[in-house]
Amino acid sequence: MAKIHALHFLLLGIFLMLLFAGCATKSQPANPPQAPASPAMPSKPNAAGLSSFSSWQEVSDFLQAANPQPSIYFGKAAVREASLPESSTGAQQAGSFSQTNVQVAGVDEADIVKNDGKFIYAITNSYLSFPIGPFYRSESRGKVTIIDAYPPSSMRKAGEIEMKGEAKEMLIYKDRLVVFGHEYRSLPNPRTAIPCARCILPPFYSQTFAFMRVFDTSDKSSPKLIKEIEVKGQYLSSRLKGSKVYGIFSDYPDYQDPIPLYLVDGKEKKVAPSDIYYFDYPDSSYSYTHFISLDLDDLGKEEERQILLAGSSQAVYVSHESIYLSSAKYEHYYPEWSAFYQVFGSYLPKEAKDRIAEIDATNYSSWRKDMLKMAQVQQFAEKIDLPAKKLEELQAEYNSKLSELYAKSPQQLERTAISKISLSGFQPLAKGEVPGRVLNQFSMDESGGHFRIATTIQPVWAGSGAPASSSAIYVLDKDMQVVGKVEGIAPGESIFSVRFMGDKAYMVTFRKIDPFFTIDLSEPASPKLLGKLKIPGYSDYLHPYDENYIIGIGKDAVPSKDGDFAWYQGVKLSLFDVRDFENPKEAAKFSIGDRGTESYALQDHKAFLFDRQKNLLVLPITLAEFDRSKYQNGSLPDWAYGDFVFQGAYVFHISPERGFVLEGRITHAEQDEILKSGEYLHSEANVRRSLYMDNYLYTISSKFIKANELGTLAPISSVKIG
Repeated sequence: MAKIHALHFLLLGIFLMLLFAGCATKSQPANPPQAPASPAMPSKPNAAGLSSFSSWQEVSDFLQAANPQPSIYFGKAAVREASLPESSTGAQQAGSFSQTNVQVAGVDEADIVKNDGKFIYAITNSYLSFPIGPFYRSESRGKVTIIDAYPPSSMRKAGEIEMKGEAKEMLIYKDRLVVFGHEYRSLPNPRTAIPCARCILPPFYSQTFAFMRVFDTSDKSSPKLIKEIEVKGQYLSSRLKGSKVYGIFSDYPDYQDPIPLYLVDGKEKKVAPSDIYYFDYPDSSYSYTHFISLDLDDLGKEEERQILLAGSSQAVYVSHESIYLSSAKYEHYYPEWSAFYQVFGSYLPKEAKDRIAEIDATNYSSWRKDMLKMAQVQQFAEKIDLPAKKLEELQAEYNSKLSELYAKSPQQLERTAISKISLSGFQPLAKGEVPGRVLNQFSMDESGGHFRIATTIQPVWAGSGAPASSSAIYVLDKDMQVVGKVEGIAPGESIFSVRFMGDKAYMVTFRKIDPFFTIDLSEPASPKLLGKLKIPGYSDYLHPYDENYIIGIGKDAVPSKDGDFAWYQGVKLSLFDVRDFENPKEAAKFSIGDRGTESYALQDHKAFLFDRQKNLLVLPITLAEFDRSKYQNGSLPDWAYGDFVFQGAYVFHISPERGFVLEGRITHAEQDEILKSGEYLHSEANVRRSLYMDNYLYTISSKFIKANELGTLAPISSVKIG
C-alpha cells in the first residue's frame, strides 16, 4: 500500500509541474528522455538574448525538457515557379475606394476580400468527403473569385482560381495575388503494418502543410500560379509593405526528429541546428515560427527566411520596421523540482540519483536540467517503499513548500514574452517580458521608439483569498526593457479591447459594467491613467473616428440579480467623446437586437468598414430578437436568447452631431431561409465583408457580391460567386 501511495504522490507532483507549465493535458513520452551521453555546449547568446543550437540532439533534448509530448510528421512539400506573362493594360477604375481595415497605416493585412478600385477578389472554400472502406477522407478546396466590379452596372465574374487546400487570406499588389492557407494531406498510415487482432486502423492520416502561393493576375480570365512555398505547419499571419510580402507560419516540432521541413523550387533546403534561434528560458508548447519574405517586384530574388523556436504565439503586431511576436511564459519550474528533491531526493534509488547527476553535469541552463530531472524520476516512483505514516509526513512537508509557490505574486506566475524581429532580413533584435497575458494584436503598439503592451494579470491557479485580476500597460524601450508602467487597473476585471493612438491609449475592461479608460503615454517613463467612464455593456473593438472621438462596438449587458457578473445582450455601438481626456463621455450609442445578436466585427476588425469623409459605418449583423409569446406572462429570464430574424449589413451615418443613424440594411438571404434555418450563423449567404468604390457600396458573402447605391441603398446588380 505504501508503494501505491508513493507512486500516486510522485505522479501528482509531476502532474502539478506540467499543469503550471501549461501542459497538463499532454501525455508523457513512452520513453522518458535520457540525459545526453556527453555534455552539449550551447552557443553564446547574441545581442538579442537569443541562442542557437550546436546539434539536432540538443534541439531534441531542449524540446523534451520544455514540451514532453512526441508527435510524428511525414510528407514532403513542393515549390513551383513559372515565367510571367505580360502585364495587362489599365481600365476604368473608381476614383476612391475603401481598403482593408488595418492596425498600422501603410502596412497591409491579409483578408478574405480585397479590391483595387476596379476588381474585387473574394475567397470561398468548399469541403468534400470521400469514402475509403469504412473510413472517410476529407478534402478542402479553396477558390478565389475575381469580379470586375466597377462600374457596378456592368459587374461580372472576370476569372476564378481553384486550388487544393483551404484558402485562408490573401494580399494583392499590382498584378500579383498572394494566397495564404493550409492543406491537409492524407498520407499512408505506417501503423497499419502493425498486427492488431481486434482493431481496424485507418489506412491514412492527415498532415497539415501551410502555403504561400503567388499568382499573376494580369490576365484576369486566366490567372497563373508563378511561385509557391510550403512549410509543414499552420499559417499564422502576414503583412504587405511596399512590394515585400511577409508570411508567418507556425509548426509544432517532433522532438524525436526535430528538423523542420522547408522547400524552395521543389528542393528541400537543408536547415542546420545553428539556424534555429531560441530564448533559453522555460516556456510551454514550443513551436517553430517560420518568417518568410518575398519581393513581389522580383520573384527571381531569393526569399528571406528565419526560424525561431518559441512558445506558441498568442498575437502578432507588425510596425513599419519590426515584427513583435508574443507568447505565454509560465515561471513555475524551479520551485517544483526544488521542493520535490528537498523532500524526496534522499529516498530515490541510486540509479535515479546517477541519472540526475548526469543531467547536472551538462551545460544546460538550470530550468532545462530541472525539467529533465523531473521527467527522469517518473520511472522510479514504484521503487520508493516507505511506511504510510512517513509518507504522510513527507507529503505535508511537500505541500508546505508548494504553498510558497501558490503565494507568489500573480505578476511572477504568468508572463508574456515578446520577441522583436526586424522586417529587413528577419534579424532577431531583442526580447522582453511583462506580467500577464495579451488579448490580441491591438494590445501591442510601437511609437516614438517605444513598444507599448497591455495585459491582464490573472491569478489563474491561486485559491481563495488570492488577489483579484487586474490590467496593466507597460512601456518598453528599443532593447525591450521595461521603462514605464501603469498597473492595478480595474481590479476584478479583464481587458476586452485596447487602442493605442500616438501618445494616448484607450482601454475597455469588463465584469459587470464597462469602464472605458484613457491613459496618457506622452512620458514613456511615467504613463498615467487619467480618465474613467463607467457605462453598461462593453466594447470588443475600438476604432478612432478622429483625434476627438472613439468608436466602440461590443455588447450591451445587464447586471445579474444572482451574482457578481452581467448577462450580455445585443450588439452595442458607442461613440466616446475624449476631447476632455480626463473626463471621457459617451456622446452617442445605438443598440442592435437582443441576446444572441452577433457581428463578425466583434472578433475580426477587418469586417469593420468606416470612412470619416463619408461619415459611413457598415457592419455585418446577425440579428436576434425576443419572442415574448414563448415565455409565461411574457416575462423573460435573464438567460433568454432571441430568435434569428435577419442577417446582413447595417449601414449607418455616424457623426458627433447626429450620432448613429441607421440608413438601411442589405441582406443576401431570403427571409424564408432565415426562418427555416433556426440558427443562421453559418450560412453561405451571410454578409461577411463590405467595401465601397466611389458612391457604390458592395457587400460580400460566400454566395453573392451585391452592389447598392450609397445614400439610397437602391440595388444595382449582383453576381453569384458560390
